[in-house]
Amino acid sequence: MLLTVALIPMAALPATTSRLYAASAAREQAALLAVQKLDELESKNFNDLSGEGSQTVGGYRIDWTIGEAVDQQRKVKVSVAWNEGKSKLEVTRQVSAGAHRTST
Repeated sequence: MLLTVALIPMAALPATTSRLYAASAAREQAALLAVQKLDELESKNFNDLSGEGSQTVGGYRIDWTIGEAVDQQRKVKVSVAWNEGKSKLEVTRQVSAGAHRTST
């Protein structure tokens, strides 16, 4: 009886590990997409940055907003949602007026 009680939680361990790995991989992909979008926006001419936008890549929805210019900087926020919107990651970056000359 004691052996059975000990084996039941051990049997669930591989399934739990798989779910954690999948969640970690999805979050890593979301972070990569957010940084790529920030880099893309930063590479544009400062005066062309404004407003907001969205796009879908695979099962990820990417939304971004660009703040008004203050002291030659704009706040750019990128949000990535996945898992039918149940999971979300947000990244914010200050973009300066000369950033497009140095970004790749």
